[in-house]
Amino acid sequence: MKSKFACILLFSCLISYVMAQKAEVAQQVVSCMTENGVTGEELNGLKSGDVKLEDVKDNVKCASQCVMAKLGFMNSKGVIQEDKVMDFFKDDPMKEQAEKALEACGSTTGANPCDTAFQIMVCLEKHVNDLMKA
Repeated sequence: MKSKFACILLFSCLISYVMAQKAEVAQQVVSCMTENGVTGEELNGLKSGDVKLEDVKDNVKCASQCVMAKLGFMNSKGVIQEDKVMDFFKDDPMKEQAEKALEACGSTTGANPCDTAFQIMVCLEKHVNDLMKA
């Protein structure tokens, strides 16, 4: 499970799956990582499990919020925009999984909008992994 934390920054496996089909998502991720100064070392720390979730720096959390905001999935106050997320998946084979993930994780909150975005991504990652196992 630790090796999958890098996927959290790419809006969980849901977004990772869609990225192959939607290049604008990949561009937004790269833009947000750059804007927030996320380094390769930070990503590697998450991927390897050397960095625990509770120790993730604010810039990484804010990169998560940036991606969600740029895609219209979250407003500036950290509130998930479920209708926008579902519009994104309207013609996608993972629409049902996205609905279930939103139901499980959409009301997750954190200390601020950046933390909320990150906590939602952590929840989505766990939820998607559980769905894949079922």
